[in-house]
Amino acid sequence: MLFLACLFLLQSPEPQAPAPTPGWSATTFEAASTDANKKVLAEARPLTVTGEVVDVSCYTQLGKRGEGHKACGAMCVATGSPAGLLTADGTLYVLMPEPHHPRRDGKASLAKYLSERMAQTLTLSGMASTHGGIHTLFIPVPAGAK
Repeated sequence: MLFLACLFLLQSPEPQAPAPTPGWSATTFEAASTDANKKVLAEARPLTVTGEVVDVSCYTQLGKRGEGHKACGAMCVATGSPAGLLTADGTLYVLMPEPHHPRRDGKASLAKYLSERMAQTLTLSGMASTHGGIHTLFIPVPAGAK
């Protein structure tokens, strides 16, 4: 019987590694210099979100969104206003590029990429964080969006 069990194990395919999931970059882990920072990182989760690209400033200040605000929102985001993803249930995710150091050092920006997609519905995946009452989705910077 032991022989059959060993033979079965030898013939069984190797277990497959789980598919990779979005996560924090090495520079983000490096930026978490305190236990409190590490706790906030640990509270985030991989998430895929579908929603309308909005200019966070005009949306939160004036409720502006949609095709009628496309040109204005695109200019605002292209010149530095944060962009967000507004879901069908009304949740607003502020969109931030991940990883940490390139974002901090001005080498990773989503401004051009998102300003060109203002008022469009996108599905984006990244690390979702809700801290201080603010929903944020940290997404990898798409190729050519720097």
